[in-house]
Amino acid sequence: HKRYITACAMTEDGEILAEQRRVPPDLAALDAFFAGLPAPLTVAMEATLYWAWLHDQLVTRGITVLAAHAYEVKLIWQARAKTDPIDARKLAELARTHLLPTVWVASPEVRGQRRLLRGRAYLVRLRTSVKNRIHGHLMAENCRTAVTDIYGTAGRAWLATLPLPPATRLQVDLLLEVIDALNVRIKRMDREVNRLARHNTVAAQLQTVPGIGVFGAMLVLVEIGAIERFRSSHELAAYAGLVPSTRSSGGKTTYGKVGRAGNSWLKWILIEAVQALKLAPGPIGAQYQRLVRAKGKQKATVAAARKLCCYLFWMLKEGWTYEQWLLQHHELEVRPTQRLGTAA
Repeated sequence: HKRYITACAMTEDGEILAEQRRVPPDLAALDAFFAGLPAPLTVAMEATLYWAWLHDQLVTRGITVLAAHAYEVKLIWQARAKTDPIDARKLAELARTHLLPTVWVASPEVRGQRRLLRGRAYLVRLRTSVKNRIHGHLMAENCRTAVTDIYGTAGRAWLATLPLPPATRLQVDLLLEVIDALNVRIKRMDREVNRLARHNTVAAQLQTVPGIGVFGAMLVLVEIGAIERFRSSHELAAYAGLVPSTRSSGGKTTYGKVGRAGNSWLKWILIEAVQALKLAPGPIGAQYQRLVRAKGKQKATVAAARKLCCYLFWMLKEGWTYEQWLLQHHELEVRPTQRLGTAA
């Protein structure tokens, strides 16, 4: 919770040593709770809210920390009565019996890079939302765009000549100022992303994939983290939320939707990259073109993103570039002479 933590201390034999319903989330209160407990300590906690801060504080105190996978814990241990003390005892019991499903905890450095890249994506989405609002104002006044980009120099000049009502003109001008302010901040974040990627050989390796630029390569890296934690390309695709659900019974297998599970940021950037890759000659573009006729755009895009995810797994595992991966599997791809759009 935002204002308190519910704690339960349990021995390896299942004996409850201490319970406290409301521990303030500050270091003094946490130190006071742990002071009376025998060492060494192992703490199981749900990976929600300020879990990263709490994790780092406990680790610096020499405590082993297990970050629980909240959804899988719910599947393992469901109870009709659900209270904070019951949940605390549940986590302690699962940790004691070595049945607690955990999540991988990225290093503070990687978490910081994630915040930077996700923050940049947030500002771009915010800018897109503001642009769409301007288009809505223009459409309400039946103003047809006479230029390709109404936010460039020619577009701004065209906007200034439109005979808009005073209220609409004020809205458009203010929104244009918001876009200008966002552009400045996005460029500032881009400089930091470029600095991080400048000497990163793995990021350069990922940029050999058509459709993946500097931002896309760095986002893929920080969202995946250590590639060694995935045993197969299928595991990585499942982590990205690109594997459909499967139901098999009586010799009949049914495949459902991919759902919302998985890393939404990794899924998003892979699907963005596919928007360029599907236009390029090669196995991914060929698969997309084949499936789009039979299954439609959405399913074809997800399938292509899943294939790209598998390619990235082996590129990261073996240190290959995209061209080397294709040559290894006799899938020579002719690169287009013009640079394709990059995921950003």
